Amino acid sequence: MRLAPLPALARSLLLSALILVTGHALGEEIRYRVAPGDTLIGLGERLLAQPAAWPTVQRLNGVADPYRIPVGTELRIPRALLRPQPRAVEVEAVSGAASADGRPLAAGAQLAAGSELSTGEDGHLALRLPDGSTLDLPPRTRLRLDAVHGYPALQGEDVKLRLEEGRVESRTAPQRGPAARYRVETPTAVIGVRGTEFRVATDPQAGSSRAEVTPGRVEVAARGSRRALDAGFGLLAAARGPLGAPQALPQAPDLSGWPTAFIEPVVRFALPQVEGVAGWRVQLAATPAFRPVLAERSGSGEVRFDGLPDGDYHLRVRTIDAHGLEGYDALHAFALKARPEPPFPGQPRDAGKAVAGAVAFGWSSAPEAARYRFELSTADFDDAQTLRETVEGNATRHVLEPGEYRWRLASVRADGDQGPWSAVSRLSVRPPAATPEPPEIGDEGLVFRWAGEAGQRFEYQFSADPAFASVLHTGVVDQPAVELPRPAPDTYFMRVRAIEADGFVGAWSGRQGVIVPADFPWWMLLLPLLVL
Repeated sequence: MRLAPLPALARSLLLSALILVTGHALGEEIRYRVAPGDTLIGLGERLLAQPAAWPTVQRLNGVADPYRIPVGTELRIPRALLRPQPRAVEVEAVSGAASADGRPLAAGAQLAAGSELSTGEDGHLALRLPDGSTLDLPPRTRLRLDAVHGYPALQGEDVKLRLEEGRVESRTAPQRGPAARYRVETPTAVIGVRGTEFRVATDPQAGSSRAEVTPGRVEVAARGSRRALDAGFGLLAAARGPLGAPQALPQAPDLSGWPTAFIEPVVRFALPQVEGVAGWRVQLAATPAFRPVLAERSGSGEVRFDGLPDGDYHLRVRTIDAHGLEGYDALHAFALKARPEPPFPGQPRDAGKAVAGAVAFGWSSAPEAARYRFELSTADFDDAQTLRETVEGNATRHVLEPGEYRWRLASVRADGDQGPWSAVSRLSVRPPAATPEPPEIGDEGLVFRWAGEAGQRFEYQFSADPAFASVLHTGVVDQPAVELPRPAPDTYFMRVRAIEADGFVGAWSGRQGVIVPADFPWWMLLLPLLVL
């Protein structure tokens, strides 16, 4: 005998393993209260798909006279005999990839029974049923609208949904009227509700289902036993073994320390480690109704959302316990103002150095920017000494004294809307290189000295060319002094620049002119030409 594969067998065994109902067990019949003037023949004309089937109702209820039925009598009528009136399910909102029968969906679409719905990796689908109930399909979900109809002359809707894979989150309106019935079936579960909020998930690979109830109450029936599932509890139906006992759902997490404002395009939230929490689910929406959910993240450690336009947003956050049950929601609002994006600061680099005097600042061209705001401060940009200016291009220049500075930029749109500030860049402005003192000119050489700081080294150049296109002597010394061989009589030029301990190379000092005489008295050698 050929055996069926285990997954298929497991699904078959579990097809009726879990039944969550309120009211009578399967709801396969309605209760109709007789009104004045009702007869079975008349009810057959008004309610039944085959009016001539009224004798079946007579036998089921033991009615002696089909023309005389006491007012107020409750008649049991099998739903299979009733005449259905098709109703439509409305697509209230869509985000990401979502389709019906392989065709992309848009808000406002009307869906009939038989439609097969699916959401992609980033998809979310918000549905509104004819009775006002709402249904949300998160990413990676497949669901079929098996039945959506009412019955003539009877209050209430009959809805049957088939969840093949993924999750649904439902908020059902109170099920009023004799025809009201709301069911979600999975390969391992049947969920029937009469006014509550609940979540259902199914994993076809594992052959298991999960149900969670927040407001409301349901009843679980499996393998001949029943258990009540009250608000705040969840239940697992595994592929094998007894039906799991109801488990208390995790409480809503505390989000009081979460940030409420962001100025960078990537929004990040750190997920704390909490005892008993195996994971988190975070849903993001632009409205507090969460219809639609724009993005959903799950896991631990950190969640990130990118590509969001500037605006106000809402999070719905819940924790997941070791059994996979998801708890109560906590809500959190935040604002994003990341645009127009600031430019990238270019020069001077962060923690860079410059020589006192005219310092050039430059930056990249940012998208959407018509101009830029530039701020330069020795403090925290909030004092009266902060330099502020609006720049049309990508550069500016300012004369700075030695000291420690901080600078930042912001983009401004043509309409005046300013975006967030860039990261702050630090700048150390150093004194210019000291001018070499007049050299000591001896018979054998020239000795130059200049001012310096501890830890600095110094590069020097000695040339007969004022442009220093070619040099006679060059080198690096550890002290602010150097002795050079005495050259032939002529006019020469000397310049130096400091090299900081961290490698920063300062600007050259001004060129110093020196006349090395030939036939003058010895004291004339002490008269250098300081500047040419």
